[in-house]
Amino acid sequence: MNDVLNNDHLKRLPEDVTVPGGRPERGGVLHFGAGAFHRAHQAVYTDDTDWGITVAAPRSREVIDALAAQDGLYSVATLGPGGSRYRVIGSIVDTLHVATETERALDLIASAQTHVITLTVTEKAYTDPAGIPGLLAAGIARRAEQGGPPLTILCCDNLPDNGKTTRGAVEPLLSGAARTWADGHVTFPSSMVDRIVPASTPATYDRAFEHLGVVDAAAVEAEPFTQWVIEDDFAGPRPAWGATFTVDVAGWERLKLRTLNGVHSTLAYLGALADIETIAGTLAMPGARNFAERLIAEQIAPSFTAPDGQDPLRYGDDVLERFANPGIRHRCLQVAMDGSQKLPQRLFATIADLAAADIPRELIALPLAAWTRFCAGTSDSGAALPLDDPLSDVLRQSLAAAGGGPAARIDAILGVRHVVPESVADDHELRLAATKWLLDLDRHGVAPTLESI
Repeated sequence: MNDVLNNDHLKRLPEDVTVPGGRPERGGVLHFGAGAFHRAHQAVYTDDTDWGITVAAPRSREVIDALAAQDGLYSVATLGPGGSRYRVIGSIVDTLHVATETERALDLIASAQTHVITLTVTEKAYTDPAGIPGLLAAGIARRAEQGGPPLTILCCDNLPDNGKTTRGAVEPLLSGAARTWADGHVTFPSSMVDRIVPASTPATYDRAFEHLGVVDAAAVEAEPFTQWVIEDDFAGPRPAWGATFTVDVAGWERLKLRTLNGVHSTLAYLGALADIETIAGTLAMPGARNFAERLIAEQIAPSFTAPDGQDPLRYGDDVLERFANPGIRHRCLQVAMDGSQKLPQRLFATIADLAAADIPRELIALPLAAWTRFCAGTSDSGAALPLDDPLSDVLRQSLAAAGGGPAARIDAILGVRHVVPESVADDHELRLAATKWLLDLDRHGVAPTLESI
């Protein structure tokens, strides 16, 4: 049986692998969400400090079991056009499985040793009072009863004003003394995170074993670029993260959500419909790069005011270069997940602002048409497409009831008011443009449609 990465193997790893120095004995950060993004982003930033992290998995325990068996160690492979660089991360010092260790989770939220709670639990988690918001509220109540120190709860999910969203999900669940205590002792700063991190696959683990010489069942791969912008509103101490601290995250959020995430989702739906596996493969299609550049310049950039010193067009060019990185195999179907939760921020907010400014919306109607066709579940070749979305039944039933006509299908999607704001649903110009694009996708498929733009 192959050896597993752990403390004993650190000194025996290849010389080109960066390893942690002294490791913290306990964590001042409690993180909910053990996914690949956290391990390639916040945990890497924390590895450069003297703080440790306790990683809590809400449901699945596969990753935290792997981390526990590896003394919390795992590798991050940075993949660039010139090859890969490996680094072992040592900031994770403990693990927790919320579903079976709820009392311990509450104790850690209440613990005086926990100063910062970070979250990467996906957009849909904030809408479930019985889930993470309820757990946080119960833990805050326990902390209040114990007279604990101030606490910072820092959302790192792709949501606009994500600090306010988190506060709005947690505070209504507090009452009485706990609510009063939280008003003076708990802050919810917003943040913007950015790094492309594909989901780990068996090939990820095979490459890690080949490079490290030991098994790493928690290995992740990521692009070279990384960014973290944080609202400087901490209730107590914080790690010395190498992040950008600011009083206003909103401009940075819009820049990323619309220019990066919005284009990412657009390419994901177009690529999945065209039977292309990765975002890089989609961007390489004839006409795709031209469409993405025009979408950024003509629709996304005019829809908002960028933060000082940021040029949306230059940022967009950099985004497209990142998407084209051949080392990153970001699967279209992974990016396409949870569209009903993502597109209100990534697409519909842009459309609403363009309409308010009376800017034509023809190009940005194509992503809407592509998502509509993707939700129907069939690619250009006739292959079945999975709809991994909390509203999958609603979306599929609405489309089935609409029949085959493109206008009726667009109306069906625009009528899903859980997802589409009223101002967008009532946008006649958008409806006409999206209907035209959907007709083109139905008749010709993605490839000829992109080439014709």
